Amino acid sequence: MNENLLFAAITALVCLPLSLALAAAGLPLASASMLLNPPKRVKVFRDKYGQQTATFCLLAGIIATACLGAAAGFLPMVFPAAASFWLGWPLPLAPLAALLVLCAVLAVAYRATWQILKENRPAHAAMGMAATVCGWGLGYLFLSFFRHFAVSSADPAADPTLFLPPLDSASWLLLPSVLALTLAMAGASAPLYLIYRREKDDFGRDYYNYALKMAGKWALGGSAGALASQGALFALLWPVVRDMPIRASFFWGEAVALTAFVMAGLLWSMVLKNQNPLRLKLHCVTGYALAVAGLSGMAVAVSRFFFG
Repeated sequence: MNENLLFAAITALVCLPLSLALAAAGLPLASASMLLNPPKRVKVFRDKYGQQTATFCLLAGIIATACLGAAAGFLPMVFPAAASFWLGWPLPLAPLAALLVLCAVLAVAYRATWQILKENRPAHAAMGMAATVCGWGLGYLFLSFFRHFAVSSADPAADPTLFLPPLDSASWLLLPSVLALTLAMAGASAPLYLIYRREKDDFGRDYYNYALKMAGKWALGGSAGALASQGALFALLWPVVRDMPIRASFFWGEAVALTAFVMAGLLWSMVLKNQNPLRLKLHCVTGYALAVAGLSGMAVAVSRFFFG
């Protein structure tokens, strides 16, 4: 198999659990924001949507952690240099693990106190938002460590300031893209769980029509933010990349990302405009698949740039 195709296939495989990890980071914010001053006519719908997505957040986080953790277990056999870096102690493993545990604790507490804090919505919403902020912090740490791994051979424990990218680093354009992707994946993946649980929960057609549209709004908004950041990143890096051997992988990775997210956006827009979104279940499933494809394209382009 062609080296580029093999690299793209492996990247896409990793992006499946990565998409769930991103969704798990964004879902608490997506549900917590709905607890604040909900209109009376949709208050019940928002509560149900928030509770379901909070549960899905835990499931997505468990699956993503298990899959990515298993992949990390193969690092010493496949990529010894990567294993010695990413599994190094105390850097970078300790802060990554600590923040991951904090994210998990906040997410579990947010879901577990749904009934207890029912009358104290601001406190409950703050807990959910804090879970997402910790998830975003985890994204920042990963990006800064990834940059250090790619550009420097120095021992990470020797100079921790190497994990602070300079102001002109592409990492500062990647960061908002990652943050936006947490919301995009939260909106793209939530309908899959809602559809799966419909027969068991049976909250009524009106609720599911509302919930699918709400998820579509998050997916569209997050995708727009991610594409804007990627566009700025492409404009910054293309003058350098176009004269390098990686230009094809970088260009086509970004092209796949743009095409996939635009196509997914069209499907989500159709869900938003339809009076009965439950009839468009296939649109929701396809939208998520396209979002994962777009994430894979971004990952291929960025990885090729950093690793050459």
